[in-house]
Amino acid sequence: MVKQFYIFWSKTILFWILFFALHRLIFIGFNADFIKDTTIKNLFQSFIYGGRMDISIIGYLMMLVVLGQIISIVTLRQFSTRLISWITFGLIVVFTGLLLGDTYLFSFWGRHIDAEAMSFLKDPKVVLWSLEWHQSIGFFVSFVLINGLFILGYKKLVNPTVTRYKLNWKLIGIQLPILLFLGGLLIIPIRGGVGVAPLNTGAAYFSSQRFANQSALNPIWNLMYSLKKIDATQKHYHFMEDEKAEKIFSDLKKESGHYPSVLAVEKPNVVVILLESFAAHVIEPLGGHAVSPNFTKLCKEGILFSNYYSASSRSDKGLVAAIAGYQVMPTYSIIRMPDKTETLSFLPKQFEEAGYNDIMYMYGGDMGFKNMNSFVLQAGFKRTITMSDFPSDYQGEKWGVHDQYTFDRLADEMQSATAPYFYFYFTLSSHEPFDVPMVQMFEDKYHNSVAYTDKCLGDFFDKVKKNGLWNNTLFILMADHSTPGPERFTDDTKERFHIPMLWTGGALAVKDTIINKVGSQTDMARTLLTQCGINDDGFPFSKNLFDEEVNGFAFFDYPDAMGFIQDSLYQVYDNRMRRFIRMENAQNSVDSLKAKAYLQVLSLDHKSR
Repeated sequence: MVKQFYIFWSKTILFWILFFALHRLIFIGFNADFIKDTTIKNLFQSFIYGGRMDISIIGYLMMLVVLGQIISIVTLRQFSTRLISWITFGLIVVFTGLLLGDTYLFSFWGRHIDAEAMSFLKDPKVVLWSLEWHQSIGFFVSFVLINGLFILGYKKLVNPTVTRYKLNWKLIGIQLPILLFLGGLLIIPIRGGVGVAPLNTGAAYFSSQRFANQSALNPIWNLMYSLKKIDATQKHYHFMEDEKAEKIFSDLKKESGHYPSVLAVEKPNVVVILLESFAAHVIEPLGGHAVSPNFTKLCKEGILFSNYYSASSRSDKGLVAAIAGYQVMPTYSIIRMPDKTETLSFLPKQFEEAGYNDIMYMYGGDMGFKNMNSFVLQAGFKRTITMSDFPSDYQGEKWGVHDQYTFDRLADEMQSATAPYFYFYFTLSSHEPFDVPMVQMFEDKYHNSVAYTDKCLGDFFDKVKKNGLWNNTLFILMADHSTPGPERFTDDTKERFHIPMLWTGGALAVKDTIINKVGSQTDMARTLLTQCGINDDGFPFSKNLFDEEVNGFAFFDYPDAMGFIQDSLYQVYDNRMRRFIRMENAQNSVDSLKAKAYLQVLSLDHKSR
């Protein structure tokens, strides 16, 4: 009887090995668009390298089995498999839900679920809004079928015919030490081996082919690891002496104070349009697909910043960069912390102090999303226009009001405004699931949604020019972040963060101009304020891109990694792996420290707020 229990034990371990291997196969198949140049050999190796994390998770599960059996022996004098089976059924359901959710979300985000991503589950409708109805149904059906298959497989492979094994005191005296010994041995797979350093996410990075690494990474293990380090707000990034980091950062931020004026109007109206998910790869003048002809047309009437990069890859982080000129941290956004955001400087407040009459924020979605409401109020916007200010039949199935209606409202607001004014408008129709009220023009739904917003943009500017709203206004068009797109750009590629910024409008004295200097989303703040002759103090992570001597560079981050771009220099550093996963054209030792120095100074600044 005792022998049967240990056979059951071994079969349970085998079941979980197969469980994770099959889910890895599902992940690879569902996200085949990301495979690109990934070789079959590396995909096969992902099962081997990922096996360490799979076994680590299984070690935790079997530790629960050991503890359960010790309690059962001491209290009931028996081995019991029934409780283990029911716990296994529950874990199959939970793990399948998490793994399938990860598989679906990876197709949008290009990364696995972690502590930051789990914050979306506080508001589950946000995740559902990102899925089309047939995707939601597909997820539910897959969830039910796969759970059914795994539970049936477990019963066939593992379920014992005897569920209780009675023990006498002599057997208890033998088996209890054996279980304790087995429990002790489980520390080895849980830690990932007998070495000094415990298992970390770096164990999954065995290849230069990113998708192979992502396939190896066990999403459950990755989530547990990130949750263990969830108190990221207290984390300080330290790579070198603070004085050295400050010196490198200071050298990067040097400005001459000399810059040309590009404005024809002393105190223009300013309208910032933050375009949801408008990546450079959908802007033809930036080498992208020809899906936004109206944006392309506007480029001839303004100044296009061709080497411009987002601060991160989330809307809430893009808002901080655009409105406060502040770089967000790799593992979370300061927008979640009102006590810290209130210490930031903001564009709306600067324009109000400069005598602008109307300071307005417009977004056709839910202002409660990711603390947007508190952030907007702290930023100094005097009034807001949101989803509730539009008829319900103007709304799409998911996120909110279609762009055509919010663009129309923006034109109406401009028409009735008292100049000068500062308006900030955030579009939303090009957010997944790319639900737009337009006949499908492009095979890719993301491209189609961009084409829709671009059409709304063209109609808007036609109205603006017709109604005499063009002449004294500076329009700044910029994306909140980029997106993987149909090309499936990954986080360690520049294209994943490359976005457009375009200045246009009758208030400009310069037209048909391209600025090739490398810039960051955070730079819009000081670049704009200096042109308008408004106080630009309090924006330490923003620089004036028109300054004749300013260094062109961009810093971006994603959980828990960072990138740095300057001329031909390109580097990406993973803080969990503690190594560069990209390093191109570093000329000297200082080049290799620039990203680290920037993050260290940012970390110090954030900690002090």
